[in-house]
Amino acid sequence: MVGQMTYGKRQWERYDSQMRRIIPIMYDTMKELMNLIDADTSAFNDYMAALKLPKETPEDLAMRGTAMEAGLKKAITVPMSLAKYVSKLWEPLKELAAVGNFGTKSDLQVGIRCLETGVLGAYYNVTINAEGIKDEKYKNGVLNEIEQYRLLADRGCQEALQILQERRA
Repeated sequence: MVGQMTYGKRQWERYDSQMRRIIPIMYDTMKELMNLIDADTSAFNDYMAALKLPKETPEDLAMRGTAMEAGLKKAITVPMSLAKYVSKLWEPLKELAAVGNFGTKSDLQVGIRCLETGVLGAYYNVTINAEGIKDEKYKNGVLNEIEQYRLLADRGCQEALQILQERRA
C-alpha cells in the first residue's frame, strides 16, 4: 500500500523508478505468503494423521514414528519458507521507509512490525516442532537457519523503524 500511495503521485514522482522496482518485490512476496496458509494446514493435517496411526506392534510403532517425523519435517518447511520470504523484504522496506509517501508512515510501521511478528511466529513454530525430530543433523540445521532469520528480522525491523523515526517528511 505504501508503494502504491507513493508511485505516480506528483509529490513523490522522483521515486517512481524505485517504486517500480520495490512494489513487485512486495507484491510477489505477499502472494507467496498467502500460499503458505494452505500449505500450513496441509502440513498440520499430515502430522495429525500420523498421530492416529496404529501403535499395536513394533512395526506399527516404527511406521508411526517415521510418519510423525516426516509430518514434523513438513510442518517445519512452511514457517521456514515464511521466514525466508520475509528475509528478502528488509532491504526494500528500508528503502521504502526512506522515500515512501510520508503520509503512510504509520501503515509502514505497522507492516514492518507484522512482518517481524510473522518471523517470530515462524521461529517459535520451528523450534517447537524441532523438539520432536530425532534426526539431529536436520534438527540442528533448521534451528540454526531459523535463528538466522530471527536475527535478520530483528535487525531489519529495528533499522527500518529507525529510518522512519528519523524522517521528517
